[in-house]
Amino acid sequence: MIPSSEFRERQERALAAAHAAGLEGLVAVGRSFYDRPGALAWLSNHFPPFPNTVFQPGVAGLGHGFLVLSDRGATLLVDGPNYRGDLVAADEVVVWSNLGAGLREVLGRFDRATFGLTDTDLMPLPVWQAVQALPIEWQSFDDQLWQMRRVKSPAEQAALRRATKAADAGLRAALERVRPGASETEICAAGTAAALEAGADFVRYLRVHSGPWSGWPSRWPQATPRLLEAGDVVMLDIIGALEGYGFDVLRTTVAGTSNAAQREVLAAIAAATEAAIARATPSTPVRALVEAAHEVLAGRGFDEPGPFVGHGIGLETVEPPLLRADQSAELLAGEVLCIEPGLWRQSWGGASLEQEVIVGATPEIITPTLVPLVRE
Repeated sequence: MIPSSEFRERQERALAAAHAAGLEGLVAVGRSFYDRPGALAWLSNHFPPFPNTVFQPGVAGLGHGFLVLSDRGATLLVDGPNYRGDLVAADEVVVWSNLGAGLREVLGRFDRATFGLTDTDLMPLPVWQAVQALPIEWQSFDDQLWQMRRVKSPAEQAALRRATKAADAGLRAALERVRPGASETEICAAGTAAALEAGADFVRYLRVHSGPWSGWPSRWPQATPRLLEAGDVVMLDIIGALEGYGFDVLRTTVAGTSNAAQREVLAAIAAATEAAIARATPSTPVRALVEAAHEVLAGRGFDEPGPFVGHGIGLETVEPPLLRADQSAELLAGEVLCIEPGLWRQSWGGASLEQEVIVGATPEIITPTLVPLVRE
């Protein structure tokens, strides 16, 4: 687990950055642990345990949490007594059944202050309306805090390495079930159970897309009763977390014996992933990783690759930066990426190979060496 001292250090850094921007303090928003715990978890180590729930009179804000950070200390607002007092880093914990009213009362301690708001996309409208009458000016602090969160500390990197081991256990169990006649749901259940047995906090989903469905990079539901047929391409994408830190690992295989065309696609994807990983070094523009992957695929005759080549990962599954050609960000030493170039053709199928990588002078692949399994 991340030590409490690291959360306090994060709070100090964030508050210093807020002061430098002319702000008296910050309000961080977070949602349920399996959804978007966000900056709330990063700053306080609180993961709201209850599902996000419809706001109702008297009970408004279940599944949410707020951290008010200022020179007066760190005040955590929670929706009930369901918080880990042994883990949260806060000077005060306030329990309210109506989080809008609770946040209004806590912020009422400040007179004509200017506060930054993090994870603005998570702020519920009823809570936002509840604090509007206060004499507080608000500024978004999203960009500044994300810049801090992108670089993972040594403890965070270690947590992400542990998380990938749970993903690996799940994928290995799922791959053992990939055979003609097996159902997508059977494969999904086996992989999910194995990841949980390996210590995962949760598995948000294990996508099992077989045959023509393999051409869909994302689909609801995660698995269907469809039975695999001999020669089906099967895409497996496991997403969840361990100790709060995420894993997102995708592998592609074939049910039964593969053919030459399938092996050609899988080899091209593996080479494209390897080329993108080689560019995961500090100060490299993210578009360079996209270009490296697409150049390999084009050189092998695949001129319609997916535009999305990956993303950052940490406490959330998809964090900045997005690996797309239209992004201007440059990579930072110590951030962790999911690199996953893919080929998606709904008329044929699809394939991708996803590796988690720590950006450095020599990029470090932290995903266990589980490669696409095909039989000739």
